[in-house]
Amino acid sequence: MKADDIQVYLEQSLLFRNLDAEQLAAIASQATVKHVAEGEVVHRAGDEADTFYVVGVGEMELLIEGEDGVKTIVGRVGAGGHFGETSLLTNKPQALTIRSLCESVLICFKAPFFKKLLRKHRIVQERIEAALAERLRIAFQNQAAGALACDISTREEIRVADMMPIVGMGQDNGAANGSDQERVMRSQCAREIQAAIKTFAKIDEPILLTGESGTGRRMMAKHIHLQGKQAQGPYIEIDVRDYNGDELAEKLFGVKNDPFPFSRVRQTGLLEQFCLGTIVLRHLERIPPSVQERLAEAIKTMTFSRIGEDRQIALQARLIFTSDLSPEKLKENESISKTLDDILAPHSFHVAPLRFHKRDLPAFIDYFVHRFSREYGKDISQVSPETLGILMNYDWPGNLTELSAVIQRAVMLARDDELHSDHILLGLPKSEGKWEFNLLRIGWVRSLFESRLYPALPRAVVGIVLLIAVATLFFGPTDPEKNIGITLSWVIGWPLLFFSFFFLARTWCSVCTLAMPGTLLQYAIKPKRPTPQFIKNYSGWLMSALCILVFWVEIVFNAYERPILSGWIILGITIGSIFFSIFYKRRTWCRYLCPLGAINAIFAMPSILELRSNRHLCLNRCTDHACYTGLEDQEGCPMFRHPFMVDNNRDCIVCGQCIKQCKKHSIHLNVRMAPQELWDIEAPRQADSFLIVALGAIFFPFALHQDLYQWIYWLQQTYPHGFGRLPFALIGSLIFFGLIFLFQLGYYLMVQVQAKLTRVDRTMLLPLLGYGFIPIILGVYLAVHFEIFVSQSWRLVANIREILAMAPIEAGARLISPDASALLQVFTVAGGFFASLYATHRIIDRLKGGGVTTRDLILPYSFLAGFTILFIFFMKTSEIILF
Repeated sequence: MKADDIQVYLEQSLLFRNLDAEQLAAIASQATVKHVAEGEVVHRAGDEADTFYVVGVGEMELLIEGEDGVKTIVGRVGAGGHFGETSLLTNKPQALTIRSLCESVLICFKAPFFKKLLRKHRIVQERIEAALAERLRIAFQNQAAGALACDISTREEIRVADMMPIVGMGQDNGAANGSDQERVMRSQCAREIQAAIKTFAKIDEPILLTGESGTGRRMMAKHIHLQGKQAQGPYIEIDVRDYNGDELAEKLFGVKNDPFPFSRVRQTGLLEQFCLGTIVLRHLERIPPSVQERLAEAIKTMTFSRIGEDRQIALQARLIFTSDLSPEKLKENESISKTLDDILAPHSFHVAPLRFHKRDLPAFIDYFVHRFSREYGKDISQVSPETLGILMNYDWPGNLTELSAVIQRAVMLARDDELHSDHILLGLPKSEGKWEFNLLRIGWVRSLFESRLYPALPRAVVGIVLLIAVATLFFGPTDPEKNIGITLSWVIGWPLLFFSFFFLARTWCSVCTLAMPGTLLQYAIKPKRPTPQFIKNYSGWLMSALCILVFWVEIVFNAYERPILSGWIILGITIGSIFFSIFYKRRTWCRYLCPLGAINAIFAMPSILELRSNRHLCLNRCTDHACYTGLEDQEGCPMFRHPFMVDNNRDCIVCGQCIKQCKKHSIHLNVRMAPQELWDIEAPRQADSFLIVALGAIFFPFALHQDLYQWIYWLQQTYPHGFGRLPFALIGSLIFFGLIFLFQLGYYLMVQVQAKLTRVDRTMLLPLLGYGFIPIILGVYLAVHFEIFVSQSWRLVANIREILAMAPIEAGARLISPDASALLQVFTVAGGFFASLYATHRIIDRLKGGGVTTRDLILPYSFLAGFTILFIFFMKTSEIILF
């Protein structure tokens, strides 16, 4: 090639653009030309660097070779681009392997002239510096991404290890383990998965793997890659939820080149970089339709182009798609384009969830028991029949991942050669939220919770007050306004209880003295019986029924003005606690049956306070688990919950027992901004949603009880031949339970319609959506109780004066003015309403997997708005609400 031709090619390069003809001619005279055949390697990583290259014709491919010989494409350099300068400037060997993609022409400059060129031509030096700066920027980004990928890879390897037995890849040693693994591999589920892996490994077509989280789809994808033709090629998994539509398209297909040639490394898409390798795209349902169509076209034609370019590039990467939705659901929800569905349908496999092949559970349990037993240096050889029954009865929403975590924790807790039911902690905990502050960082707060005075001292104070209240309820004046027990119960205690829900979560349960007689009896009797499985299984429904029963008694039979009835309500709850404390260990009544605990548990969920543990510290550093199992002189958690497993306020009474017993300061007492558990709760219960909706219905007769009684009397007097013949309590009961029925029916119908409109699973929407209504229901109860408290608490002073034989007072002053009360009521109701809107949005978003539209929210938002308007209307009419 003549010097004039070289000069023409140099003019195409950004480095030499705008130099005058004489300067270009001088530079061209020092160049040599090298012709490179297709597939020929210009230099390999580690070769000595002595030449600077400018691409005149053709295109070069930049490769990184791993220690295992796997080559990864990191970019391409086309005509006008350059390479080799980094090694020359650093005097280091070549870092990349450069291979020609086609017949190419390279213009070469030896190292001494290249350095002289930079000193002589300032503009060339600046452009080289700019290119190196861009390369450095990209390197930092790639390093950060690589560190994240490494961290994710490490975590995923732990999870993937849980799937090894089901795909036949377990590598643990030991005869026992071999036997267990053989049992696992003989299961029908394992055989189907192994057959699918072998079938898919023989073909190059794209594959769709569907199934619930934790079923082993990612491990399947990895083994399809390792057993297929691409085994020596690169492998990558992409979670498409991390990108929006444009970002995902650019990530996969790459973008049009910009003036800096090395930027093409970053602009090269994964479909190029992972040539002859495998790309796994997780969550197919979240890929935008436009990107799905582009992928389908690339698969059909086996070619694609970068974003903004027309030049076609051969598709040589294998694609594996995974989705949490079944193929039928993908089509039903229109989450997959028809074109892509036609391509993937012949090569798809659905991994069955663990609950559909529970006959394999014993084999999996044995495998994990022996595996973790060896890992933690224990000699656990069996699982008690009761424990196996609990494990078999559970539906395992987290599948094998959850089973592995449960058995791992059980092995850690076990102290002998057998796993018992107390070691089984079901459910997957959630990570800690962002917007929270650990109050235990404050010295005096930690000292308070570690002190023996908590919760003993506040419990004693509450006990004294409650004893006075119960005594006067039974033996005091029958006039409710003169009975201090009525004042302490319904005017002071009940409102303060509701205030504590929001600010202190379930702390009331830790200072409640209704359980104290039973607890004291346990010190003498020391019962060892575990809680019956029936009570555990149906705890939510039992607590809901008892909670509704208590509201029914107090509202329909007007316990607010009948001291003895109020006393029997309190005494009845105490008797229940005593009965179960005699027969069963710890606080079975409080955990599984108490009606006050039911309402406390529900309304504590949106509280600004939470107790959680540092799960990583628990898992990796803790060996005694004293917070759950207890110490020699102290029992463990009275609520049968390991703090490691607490992911919601429903199951924690903030008693501080775990704070006292944990020597590693793993327990956090957080003040939080947003109660994520309302939409992230791992195991939503339909019984909870039933109680939530019931409390919404009960609110009206509760808040309007005086007007309700007058209305019943009016019905009896106006229609003597109809309502007049019915007992007062029967009419009240019909109204009470009729409202609950109407609200439940309305909620059920709304869920049915909402499930069809949003194309989400009705069985998941039914229990989960109710949690979104908790803030507004709590808000309206707080508004009413706040007005009762500030307007009627003067009665306490009047009652005390009467007991002391002082001059009585007929009416006292409000604690705050009506205007201030009205303003606080506005904030309470509005705050609850908007919090419910947000929680409902997050719940729908969770169920849909993102992409929530206005259409998806119209129905639940209307339900919330209707309830709020109805509440304001009735309260305004009855003058209970002041705004």
